[in-house]
Order: sequence, then structure tokens, then C-alpha cells
Amino acid sequence: MDFIDTPEPIIGRPKANAVTFKDHKFAPSGDATATFTVGQASKSGAAPIRWQQESFCLLSNPAAMPSNLFKQDMHGEDALHVRDVLQWKTPALSALVLLGGGFCALAGEFILRGDHTVTPLKAMSYLVLGDLAVNTLRSMVSAQWQDKAAWSTSSAIAAMAEGAKQVVFKVARGHDDLLAAKDPVLTLRLAGGLCLLALLSNIFSMWRLICLAFFGAFAWGVTWDMYGVQISSHVHKAIDALQERWQALKLSRRSKAAALAAASLCIWTSTGWTMRLQVLLLGALTVRCNLKPAEVDAIITRAEPYMHSAKKRARRLSVVASDYVRRHSFGPAQAKAHET
Repeated sequence: MDFIDTPEPIIGRPKANAVTFKDHKFAPSGDATATFTVGQASKSGAAPIRWQQESFCLLSNPAAMPSNLFKQDMHGEDALHVRDVLQWKTPALSALVLLGGGFCALAGEFILRGDHTVTPLKAMSYLVLGDLAVNTLRSMVSAQWQDKAAWSTSSAIAAMAEGAKQVVFKVARGHDDLLAAKDPVLTLRLAGGLCLLALLSNIFSMWRLICLAFFGAFAWGVTWDMYGVQISSHVHKAIDALQERWQALKLSRRSKAAALAAASLCIWTSTGWTMRLQVLLLGALTVRCNLKPAEVDAIITRAEPYMHSAKKRARRLSVVASDYVRRHSFGPAQAKAHET
């Protein structure tokens, strides 16, 4: 690697450094040049070097450049992933996370089901009283206690609000990707998983399900690290065997619909309304997965006029309801003035 332009030393410079170099490794028939920005060092010592691609010009043989040449940085190479923690890549950190999770599980179990008299409302009252006590003490010993006690001007509150905003947007994007029913197969799988989760909620509480998922993730990480290849092979063989047997039946669409209707009817007659609605949704999604695009378009074409009619009726009912509320809320005088 030949450095074309090297600025003065990084340590002590007030601004970032632009470093330009030439590399012959990925361009056998030519030269590759690139310019990067290197972050300056702090007073306490050398800061982590951050790489930012500004320009890259491959003089010849562009196909020789690897696709991920600039996708990795010095922070991303050593980035810690959840999978590494679950697979005990760093035993000390994994043990610390496991012990911390175990302590939180025991503490939560004691708070929710322990032998104490603290209710959620009482706990909230205690927290508010504690904040009031701290602010009262500040008002007695500090002249600028109002600035320290204020939440509206706190940088921590602003950071929390920004984080909450990002979380809300991520939830919205997740809803659009998973729950907008764009892919029928994905929607069917999600519906099946949610129905299974609803069945498990009859046995376990939400907190115990979270604890089981936490400890199960660690156990699964170790198991997958040791026997992942064998497990994947057996699962694929089982799925292939089931698919072969299902295809060997050579059932027509009418036979599949009859089998689905019979199974749904058996579940419908032996369960409650919540399970019936779940079966109805799963059956509708199964039918949707087996429909052809032309059939879906035909259904939409026939259903759209009825949907427009329903929307018009809903708007009319909304106008009538709002007028009724206005008449009974403001009296006849205001209603007549509104009509004029």
C-alpha cells in the first residue's frame, strides 16, 4: 500500500485528517485510490479511528474490487451481537448476562407473586413521594434547586423522548413489514405463532413466558453451537419427508378445501368463541395462500363496490351521530344557529 497524501500526525490535531492511499491488492491490472477521514484524538489519549468513505475511483478492472470493501469499519468488526452472547463466544460476558437475567427473573417473580403487601398503585405512590422528598430536600439546601428538579429542561428526558420516538417508528415499520398482510404465507405463519402464544398464555403468565424465553435462548444457543449442523439436517429431512408424503397424496384443490372445512368444523363445535375466531382467521389465510392471482383480482373486483357502499353508509352514520351529539350537547339554540 502506497500513501499518496499523508497529513501531519493525528495526535493533537484539532480537526479530522484526510488520508489518501493507493492499493494494488484488489486491482491487478491497475491502481485503486481512496480517500478516508480519520477522527482526531482526544486529550486523554488516542480516540478510536473512524473510517468514512468519501470517494473511490477504480482506474481499471472494477470487477476486481470486492463488494464489501467499504462496508466494514473498525467499530463494526468487533461489534458485539446477541448471537455471540447466546452462544457463549465471550464466556465472562455471557455468564454476567445470564446471572443478571436470573436475578431480574427472581426479583420480578417476588414482586409479582411474593409474600408482600406492595401493590402497583402503592409502588407508584412511593416513587412519586420519593421524588417529592428529594426535591423538598433540594429546596432547603440549594439555591438553584428548581433547575435540578425540572424535568422539562432535562437532557436525560430529551434523550428518553428521542429514544421513545425512534422505538415508536421502529414498531410502526415492523407493523408495516409483518402485520400489513403483504405476504400471505408470512401472514399465515405469524397468525399460527400468535395462536400458539395465546394457547401458552393459558398455562404460563406473561412474566414466566419472558423468563422461559430468556433462559431457553441461552440453552438453545449452546445446543445449536454444539449440534447445530445435525439439528438442521434432521429438520430439513423431516420437512422434505412431510412434503413428499403430502405431494404423494395428489389432492385436488376441492379435496383440500373439504379437508380444511371438516377440520375447522370439528374445532368449531368443540371450542369457545376465541378459538373459533382464530380458526376462522387461519382457515381464511390458508385459502388465501392457495388462491391464484387471477382469482384474487376477481374477488377484489367484485368486493370493491360493496366496500365503497359500506364506506358511504359509515360516513352518513358518522354525520348523523355527530349531529345528534351536537344537538343534545349545545341545546336547540346552538343547533339552529348551526343549521342556518
